Amino acid sequence: MTKLSSKSDGVSIFQQAVTLLIMQVVVPTESFPEPGTVANPAALYDGHDVAVCYEASLRAGGGNVVLRFGHVIDFRVTPVNVDGLGDCRYPIEPWAFNEILGGAETSRWPALAPRFWMMSFNDVTIEILFDTVAMIRRDSEGGPQHRTLIDALAG
Repeated sequence: MTKLSSKSDGVSIFQQAVTLLIMQVVVPTESFPEPGTVANPAALYDGHDVAVCYEASLRAGGGNVVLRFGHVIDFRVTPVNVDGLGDCRYPIEPWAFNEILGGAETSRWPALAPRFWMMSFNDVTIEILFDTVAMIRRDSEGGPQHRTLIDALAG
């Protein structure tokens, strides 16, 4: 059951209830390798785009994957691990890409029509409000995510 909050964060209980009625959490239409369950991602925000490198699951072939999110409006890394997802404001799946349709985050930017994803990893959750997303590298060898991210961005 989702809890409504009376906190004074600018969102009324009525607005929260309306959001819950029209909000959906879906699997994104893009087909990226599913995240693994061990390593946490590496990310870089340059003020415009975000690059995220994550471990792909063994079922998806392992290795590392780098995604580039374009025209980013908001980007957050929160210390919400998979055990804490029950307290999340949206009912997202662990170790997965979750697209939130009709959420409060996108409703603030109707002219831009952005997308909002929450990506759950072992010890962190990434929240990102963006326009485009693409896979820019798939490294079957794996290794440290920060190294794969640096190599992908270097060219």
